[in-house]
This record gives sequence, C-alpha cells and structure tokens, in this order.
Amino acid sequence: MTAVNRQIGGPFLRLGLLIAGFYLIYQPNFWSSSYVPLIVTLGITGGCVLLLSPKDLSIAINRLHIFVIGVMLSVIYFAFRAKLAGNDPRVFQNIVIILNVVALVLWLEVLRKYFNVTSETVLTWMLWMVVVQCLFALVMLASSGIRAAILAKTATGIIQNQFIYGERLYGISSDYTFFTPIYHSLMGLVAIYLGMNHGKKYYWFLPFCVFIIVLNGRTGLITLAFGFALMLVKRMLSSVRGLFQVVLIIILGLAFLQSIQPDTYIWIVSGFEDTFALVFEGSKQGNYEQLTGSFLMFPSQLLDWVFGYGVRVYGGNASNIWFGTSDIGFINDLFMGGIIYMVLLYGTIIASLAACHKKSGKVVRDSKIFLAFGVVLLIANYKGEVARSGMVLTAMIFLGYLLSTELKIEEKKWQSA
Repeated sequence: MTAVNRQIGGPFLRLGLLIAGFYLIYQPNFWSSSYVPLIVTLGITGGCVLLLSPKDLSIAINRLHIFVIGVMLSVIYFAFRAKLAGNDPRVFQNIVIILNVVALVLWLEVLRKYFNVTSETVLTWMLWMVVVQCLFALVMLASSGIRAAILAKTATGIIQNQFIYGERLYGISSDYTFFTPIYHSLMGLVAIYLGMNHGKKYYWFLPFCVFIIVLNGRTGLITLAFGFALMLVKRMLSSVRGLFQVVLIIILGLAFLQSIQPDTYIWIVSGFEDTFALVFEGSKQGNYEQLTGSFLMFPSQLLDWVFGYGVRVYGGNASNIWFGTSDIGFINDLFMGGIIYMVLLYGTIIASLAACHKKSGKVVRDSKIFLAFGVVLLIANYKGEVARSGMVLTAMIFLGYLLSTELKIEEKKWQSA
C-alpha cells in the first residue's frame, strides 16, 4: 500500500465503516421524515462506490445479477398489474430492497479491499452487534424513560399500540416486531455455523440472540429452532447438548424477565401456551387463530389466482378494503400479482441462494446453512412480508453473498496499515 492508501485505510475509515454497517443492517430511523433513511443509505452507498475501483464495482454487481434482475422483473410486473387495477404501483417501495442489498455488498467489498477481512471476521462482528443490541435492550429494561426516548425516534408508527408497547420493542432497529426477531434468528444460525466450523466459543453468542428475540417477537424462536435442528441433524449429540444449554438459558432469562418486565414475560409465556395448545390439543388461539382463520384468504377466480388483483392486502392499507386484511406474506403476494408474481419473486430468491450455495466452499455446503435460510424464509413469510424491503431478506442475500465470495489469499490486494 502507498502512504495515501494507508491513510485512507486507517482507523477513521474502519470506525466509519463499522457504524455504517450497523446502520445498514438495522436501518433505524432517528428522524421524522421517512425519506431520511433512504438518503443515508444512498450516501453510504455513494461513499463505498468512491472507495472502490470500476472493476471492483463490476465484479460485485455481477455477482448479484440474478437477484437484481429477478427483483426488477417482479417490480415491473406488479407495477403493470397494479396500474391495470387502478392501484399504487409501489415501484419505489418494492425496489428499495435492491439498494439495501447493494449497499451492504459494497460496504463488504470496501472492508475486504482496505482491511483484508475474512468472512469469519465479518460474521463475528455481526454477532457482536447482537450483543450491542442486547446492551441497548438491558438499558431500556432498566430505564423506562430512556426506552420511551429511543422508541419515540425509532418506533413512532407503533408506540401508540399499548399492547405492543407494554410487552415488546427493545433495542435500536427499524422494525421491532417482525424483522428484528427473524434477523436475530439468522444470527443465531450464524453462531451455530461458526461454532460447528470455527470454534465452540461462538456458541456463547446464542444466548444473546435468544434474549433479543424473545423481547421482540416469538416467531424468531420458531425459525431459530427449525434452523438449529436442520443444521445439526448430523451432530445429534452436540445438538442435544447445545439445545439443553439454550433451554437452560431461556428458563433463567424468563425468571429474570419476570422480575423486571412482567408484561413481556406474560406475552412470551402466552406464546408457548398457544403453541402447546395447537400441537397437543389442536386448539387455535392467539396469533394462530388469525394466521389460520381470517388472514388465510384466497382469490375467488382462476384468473385472479394466476394474475392477482394488483392490490396489497397487508393491514392498514386503504386499497384492500374490498378484500379484507392479511399479514401473511404468501397471501399478500398472491393478491398483489398472483402465481406469476410469486414465481418471479420467490424464484429469484431461491435461485440467488442456490447460486451462492453452489459457489461456496465444502464447509459451508456441509453445514446446511443455506437450507436453514430457506426454512427461515418459508416460516417467516407466513408470519409477515419477508419479500418487502426489510432486514430479513437483505440479510439473507447478503449472508449468501458473504459466504460464497470468500477471497483466496493471493487475490487480496490490500492490507490495512
């Protein structure tokens, strides 16, 4: 490296990149305008573009071509279908996911170019960010005033819901009740992957992942449990031991939570009770009643199954007045663009993950982590809209890129000072 490059790749750039990475992953909105996060993301992306060569940019974008082209086709199709129905084409909202993924990928390539980081290094940093989120959560648990001040900035759209406000919403994020817990279940799977292949010390991150999950959304525990079982199916002894440790930590954590935040404790326990009632008694209650009842609705005509209605039926959307409301991602996509739209969108996601799996090393493939990602996607999209521009799909595509593009030592051109 020249003296100029050493200066560019110094501690200030490293610190700036780490702060930018935290923002790109969790995307908190500290401002009253909903457009500011987009401007910040564009600014970070632009800074990364300036730090990379045209060749670096070309290689990175080319590696994302399946995802970018597929999502663009799905956006164009829905815009056309929505216009025919006289509804909002939502081009801007649906295309933001591409910007989020590209921003994180370019951020990664800058880290690789100037600081010679490995995939393990980046994944470890992402796990430490989970620990940071837990620290924020503990502060918010200890001080209702600090919690109220943080949520007044980052959760203005949902703090009026006293049921949710009293039991959930901890940490610093853009979406506490769905994207945050599902994302942290992905981080739990990353901890398991690293523990399996890079040292048992990484299993110590699991309790932090579980802690932040249970404070915000119980679905994250389900996705983590299924992914955990899938990844460790060949290591049953290790999985039983690890599962015992996680269960013990959950019990101790619940006891601690009961003493300091009883509303959240009751909400978590009620989730377990609803699940046991469904599995052992066949009784649908709580969220399960909605997810298998009023939320489960379908088009009435064959053509509508194929082409959709060009409308989003997610709760609170004014254009869904004639159809009803559903928070189920599959149902929303079916009403938005029918089977054609779902094939375009889901096919793109599956093809992107499959391509990353094929290009990754033997250790990654044997870990079954990409298959676990697919299971998380399947479960999460029943609970919410994974395919919209949120951290779940962004993180999944980014992690796939990260795990499948590890540079060989001889390919690394830059060293940090």
